[in-house]
This record gives sequence, C-alpha cells and structure tokens, in this order.
Amino acid sequence: MAAWSTQTQLGKQLGLDARQVGTRLTELGLKSGSTATESAVSRGLAKKTAMRDGTEFYVWSTAEVLALLGGPRETATTVTPATTDHSAFDLVYATDGSAIRNPGPTGWAWVNQRTGETGAGGLSHGTNNIGELLALRYALEHAGPDGDLLVRADSKYVINIATTWGRGWQRRGWKKADGKVPENLEIVQTIIALIDARTGRTELEWVKGHAGDHFNEIVDQLANAEARAAG
Repeated sequence: MAAWSTQTQLGKQLGLDARQVGTRLTELGLKSGSTATESAVSRGLAKKTAMRDGTEFYVWSTAEVLALLGGPRETATTVTPATTDHSAFDLVYATDGSAIRNPGPTGWAWVNQRTGETGAGGLSHGTNNIGELLALRYALEHAGPDGDLLVRADSKYVINIATTWGRGWQRRGWKKADGKVPENLEIVQTIIALIDARTGRTELEWVKGHAGDHFNEIVDQLANAEARAAG
C-alpha cells in the first residue's frame, strides 16, 4: 500500500521546510497555489484528504514525489539562493544556451568568473534546453573535480535537471515517473556523472536572464553568436 506524506513530512526528509517543498512541487508542475494540479492527481502523485474538522488538504505519494524532488538530501548538488556570497566558492562559472527558432541552430557557452576564461560551441540543429545542458556539461568538465564550485544559470530547467529531476530519473533506471525515457538523456547522464565525480561541493544558482548580470550577459552573447554561426 502506498505511503502518503504532507509537505512538512517530505521536507523533513529533504532538509527543507514545507514552503520550500511547495515551491519545488510548483516548479515541477505538480502544484498550483494551495492545490495539487490535475496532472499530479491523475498520475497518482497527490490526493485530497481532510482533517477531523473537515479542512481539506493534499498529501503526496511519498516514494514517487521524493524521487521527483531528488530524494533525501545526500547528493552533492544543491540550489543556492541568488544572494550567495560568491567568495565562499573556489570556482564560479556562468552558463547559458541559445537556439534560433528553437529547434534550430544552437549555441552554448560558459565563463569562469574568476579568470575570465570562456568556452563556447554550437550545433547545426538543437533546442534551447540542449544548449543549456551542454553549457553546464562543458563548464563542469572545465572546472574539474576539485574545489567548491558554483554554477550560475538562467535556466530553471537545467538547474532542476542537476539537482532534482536527474536524480529521480537515475533512481528509476533513467526513466521518468510515467515510465518514459527523459529527453536529452545522454547529456543528462554525463552531467550527473561529472557532478558525482567531484570531490568538492557543487551548487547551482538561478540568475534572472537579461537583467544586467555582467557574466550572464557574456555567456548569452557567446551562445547566441555560436547559434548564429551554426545556422
């Protein structure tokens, strides 16, 4: 029989509070406001229940939702608040990807914020998500396994892949909750392997794109230039 948990109970296993769990569920498309989405209910990930006084609320399928959220916090990758002190990290990289017409010619880029080194490349055909993933992959390869690393990206998709979704897929034999194979699986597997090979901690920070962040602007320009050159 399936076990069900409240957001508070899930949070205790993830090292998060109930609000943070709610935020993650919303990002995964499982929650909207204070209620579970129709998709979450139809997939058996959430169900409505009630307190003794009749107050209704949702509980969550413990094993499945923990897997989607990345499981108990024992992995090396976490999401860092945007107010993080970057001096606490040995390495800080910004990454970005771009696709013209999406799908279409695709570019990716990273910059080492400490040294100013950059890396970029392109594909004749891809998607924006592929560009974002490749930017993270090559940033991890360049950073190497040692030292505490912060990766700054404006893609919540790539951050979710590295911190939650990818871990859930890995636990299920690289399958999504619906049994389907995740998109861009080979790149995702490479990213997870690179993170797991690191001896230092690896954290990711979401950066609002096109909002004046100096290094985000650099990688945006580089990725766009590579996409145009690949077209």
